[in-house]
Amino acid sequence: MIRDEKVAKQVLRLMEDAQTLLMNALEVVRANCTEQEMKEFQSAIAQPKGQLFFNVMEPLYREHPALAPADTPPEFVERWNSDKE
Repeated sequence: MIRDEKVAKQVLRLMEDAQTLLMNALEVVRANCTEQEMKEFQSAIAQPKGQLFFNVMEPLYREHPALAPADTPPEFVERWNSDKE
């Protein structure tokens, strides 16, 4: 997807920021809306959060396993590294 590791790192930071913004929005809804509204909003943001991860972030981690978060299961990183060989 993005071969340059420096660019991939920048993009991943921005995607993480986007994920954080979605979660911050959920906290605003949780603090100010009904339980039903919160559940509906949570459901609505689940799809873009998933798409950001599975369509953008995960492919970048596969391309650059060293950029994966520290809490990434080792078997994922091992598989990504073996895919590159």
